[in-house]
Amino acid sequence: MEILAQETITISGIVTADDGIAMPGVNVIIQGTTEGTITDIDGKYMLEAPAASELSFSFIGYKTETVSVSGRTSINFQLKPDLEQLDEVVVIGYGKQNRRDVTGGIVSVKSEELTQATPTSALEGMQGRLSGVSITSNGGPGAGAEISIRGTSTLNSGTGPLYVVDGQQMEDINSVNPEDIASIEVLKDGASAAIYGSKSANGVVIITTKSGKSGETKINASFVQGWSTLASKIPVSNTRQAKIYADARKGNDPNGSPLDSLSTIYNQDYDYQDMITRTSQRQQFGLSLSGGTETANFYWNTGYLNQDGVVNNSDYQRYNTTLNVNFKATDWLKAGARIMGSYSEQNGLNTGAVFGQISTHFPYLPVQDADGTFIPQTSSQQNILAETLFTERRRRRYRGQGFAFAEFQILPSLTFKSTLGVDVHFKRNNDFNPTIVQPLGRAPSGSQTTEHDFSFQHENYLSWQKKFGNHNISAMAGMQIQRWNDEYARFESNSFNNDINRTFNNVAELTAGASRTEAEAHSIVSQYSRVTYDFKGKYLFTATIRRDGSSRFGENNKYGIFPGATVGWRISDEFFMEPLKPVLSNMKIRGGISQNGNERIPNFESRTLYRPGYFYDGVNGIGVSQMGNPDLVWETTQQAFVGVDLGLFEDKINLNFDYYEKLTSDLLYSVPLPQETGFKSVRSNVGEIKNSGIEVNISANIINKTNFKWFSSFNIATNVNEVVKLAEKDGQIIQGDYIIREGGSIGDFYGYTALGVFQYDESNAFDDNGKQLTPIFDDEGNFQNYELDGQEYTGEVNQLKVQNRTLLGGDVHWQDHDGDFNIDADNDRSVIGNGLPELFGGLYNEFTYKGIKLSILFDFNFGNDIYKKYDQTRNQRLVTTVVPGPDRIENAWYEQGDIARYPTLYSKSASKNNLGPNTFWLSKADFIKLRSVRLDYSLPKSLMNKVSFMSDVSFYVSGNNLFTWTNFDGYNPELGTNGNALQPGLDNLRYPLSREFLCGLKVQF
Repeated sequence: MEILAQETITISGIVTADDGIAMPGVNVIIQGTTEGTITDIDGKYMLEAPAASELSFSFIGYKTETVSVSGRTSINFQLKPDLEQLDEVVVIGYGKQNRRDVTGGIVSVKSEELTQATPTSALEGMQGRLSGVSITSNGGPGAGAEISIRGTSTLNSGTGPLYVVDGQQMEDINSVNPEDIASIEVLKDGASAAIYGSKSANGVVIITTKSGKSGETKINASFVQGWSTLASKIPVSNTRQAKIYADARKGNDPNGSPLDSLSTIYNQDYDYQDMITRTSQRQQFGLSLSGGTETANFYWNTGYLNQDGVVNNSDYQRYNTTLNVNFKATDWLKAGARIMGSYSEQNGLNTGAVFGQISTHFPYLPVQDADGTFIPQTSSQQNILAETLFTERRRRRYRGQGFAFAEFQILPSLTFKSTLGVDVHFKRNNDFNPTIVQPLGRAPSGSQTTEHDFSFQHENYLSWQKKFGNHNISAMAGMQIQRWNDEYARFESNSFNNDINRTFNNVAELTAGASRTEAEAHSIVSQYSRVTYDFKGKYLFTATIRRDGSSRFGENNKYGIFPGATVGWRISDEFFMEPLKPVLSNMKIRGGISQNGNERIPNFESRTLYRPGYFYDGVNGIGVSQMGNPDLVWETTQQAFVGVDLGLFEDKINLNFDYYEKLTSDLLYSVPLPQETGFKSVRSNVGEIKNSGIEVNISANIINKTNFKWFSSFNIATNVNEVVKLAEKDGQIIQGDYIIREGGSIGDFYGYTALGVFQYDESNAFDDNGKQLTPIFDDEGNFQNYELDGQEYTGEVNQLKVQNRTLLGGDVHWQDHDGDFNIDADNDRSVIGNGLPELFGGLYNEFTYKGIKLSILFDFNFGNDIYKKYDQTRNQRLVTTVVPGPDRIENAWYEQGDIARYPTLYSKSASKNNLGPNTFWLSKADFIKLRSVRLDYSLPKSLMNKVSFMSDVSFYVSGNNLFTWTNFDGYNPELGTNGNALQPGLDNLRYPLSREFLCGLKVQF
């Protein structure tokens, strides 16, 4: 027996995972020794070991197990996942946490998911993937996107979330290359975000960038080529319809004067949308190096993006470089730094001049003479093609960021970390409007703005973590200082000497009122702390608190305190749940409460300001420019939520459910002031807004076989917004086409309701109760009498009036809310729609077969409206310089007895029918969008093993915005707020949606 134990034999085999896939890199060790080997790329191993020994198989994320050799020379082994080790790690404020221990509302996107749609920005890659997170685009190349987390909870303070990139707080992430991102965590609930205090009311987006790993240096190269086309056009009138309108607006019979077949005008029909659009291209390059050792690692990536827009003269270029380095200098000191640099240039257009005129332009007006000369202004409209080709809207951005940290291991359970971050941002905007796009006789005009922003943050914090038996406790406490310095300069002139030299030494004079320089600064000082506790990973508790002091508020209200707490109970770990373990592998109930802040208002709003630029008798003087409010207080959001996380069948199916309520009080808002004060408005605290909603996320590994996998995820969210209280005496604020009122919602359209069009002059007839009467005519069309409910009516007949003018046949039947038969703005406007969605979400499916992967992403949006302001503009004015839309012309009322959708085109009736906003131009914004489809193919490992200098090669083809199912007839039902969160769904025609097709190549060396 002693001889047998000492005998050495050669053992070989294959190690696979529980799904049968071979596992490379598995440690195979002879038990009790340090001798062993690792499996190769095909999961195979071979080693010599005593015939009576035991082999230990181990791999990160899987259970370490041993097996007796017992003289066998062939041992195949299957590793089983360690569910606790495999648990996803998520980044939270100032730390990390296992997903299974998270008690807040945190959702994540990993690098592979983020880049599935080949996005040009991080927010673009997040669209449709996260429950409760709404992301909408604003149009052209480089325009960026808007993000809303759990609704709009402010009036006109900052509505976007706080961004934290590797610990550095930022106002936006437009300069971050999506290829540099390892993961994104969104802290949706207030308790998770409360650690960031006064900037966390709208949620927090935490970005972790990629870093190097121990091992050989890896080189990754990528290339993307794309083509884009206009996804859809808006309906515009043709020459025939324009001729009908020209006759009808004068009161003539549109069928009475046929088109002159020899007329030059009426033999021309131009499609201006075709003229100004093109098939555009995108090129994207990336090159990264990464690697390291056990004590140091690095990651360096450089990227280039060149994206042309589908509209002439619109494009975007961006250069990025990122360097991440991390060191373990000693057993007690770690240090690291991240340096990011970027330059971007966006060339756009005067969207109002281009798209506003696209919808109203006469289709027979040429843009060029026969010799190619561009025709200047015609019919009070600029040359659309010249607008896209020759106007300049140039936006350049230079940005540099540096972030460094040092972490000291004071005790095994205690660390101290110090960080320093710097962000330098230089912006220059150049606008120029040459002679060809100016009204006749006007000189070229232009402006230049320069902005230099510098910010830094410094923080120090202690972290402590200890385990006492089944009790796990951690705590952290720290302080932070932040400061921002901004400088701004603007020069403007309406008197350039010519179109050639566009610098300001070519102007006759500057426009004094629009040219200025400014400088301002603000700072925040903070203290914060967090404590977490769990017992056996079953009972979970987290509490945070932060105290912020901001220079933006007066002495009496300079500081705010923002606490938060969450609890969790993993019921699935209770003994009474053991029988359900095969089905219900995980069940956790969680909830939390918090108070978060919002200090995003302009600087010095609490102070009375003086500034130069007040001219009297030609002399520049100093005057009061702003009325201060020393009692201005913090805008605070109180939040509460409950949630349930379920894992079924060993977590093959996961379900997350959340219900939340947010109440924002002391809303910061610029309240209009009476004219006699000499000021337009003053910043005040005016009321409360409530948001509530439900969020559901379901993900499942539906099929998980060796050669075929199918993963699916679905998310859906609702949000209900309510204005609870306003400080206004009448409880409402009217802003243009919107009303903010107690009991209503942000985004309420406020206007007139059109009930139809009066068929006859006699159709405008009502009894005293406002019930419409039916006119009766004889066989020759002569009016006889009225009927009501089938009976002859002999009572008093009332008629609706607008501006004391009686409505006639062909006029709009407006709803008379107060019953006085006079339609006026004070009494007959009401809420006619809302621009905020009630329901939104996404569906993602991923199919993998060997080296082929197909991924498909849908997203959807329901329950909101779009007010087509451009339709109101072109369809109601009835002037000679504007052509209405085709539907307005074809379905207008022309003569007595017409059953029409729209009122008469006769210009003398325009004032009675030109009330707005109104329901004629309101459209449902519901849509389902095929956001992206992508097909990847990776070369087989067996082939790559034969190429010594390459380890992986993959190709893909994809499409973005391929189909949109909607009844909206504008460019895009997915409409951002364009920077004004109080005006969602207002469509003045923005940059149109494009359909994109791409192909890409990725190579790893």
